[in-house]
Amino acid sequence: MMCEVMPTINEDTPMSQRGSQSSGSDSDSHFEQLMVNMLDERDRLLDTLRETQESLSLAQQRLQDVIYDRDSLQRQLNSALPQDIESLTGGLTGFKGADPP
Repeated sequence: MMCEVMPTINEDTPMSQRGSQSSGSDSDSHFEQLMVNMLDERDRLLDTLRETQESLSLAQQRLQDVIYDRDSLQRQLNSALPQDIESLTGGLTGFKGADPP
């Protein structure tokens, strides 16, 4: 089995000179630039993903806080209001038989 060895790329050499030094064709430099662009795009997307995940986490925490506050207020409201309809209408039954003025 034969193994093909890739040419060495000097990191100190600018991108514009690498293609002419390694094989004399522009396809190598275009491929290299494509790879660099893809890696940059990947890094940008990972940063965006990380920021979005943090934002989602904060939103979920805020949602949990709001749900807790809602439940707490609902419990306070339920304990402050009379629980049966009879106690709400009890004061009104005395007025049913009264003549209007």
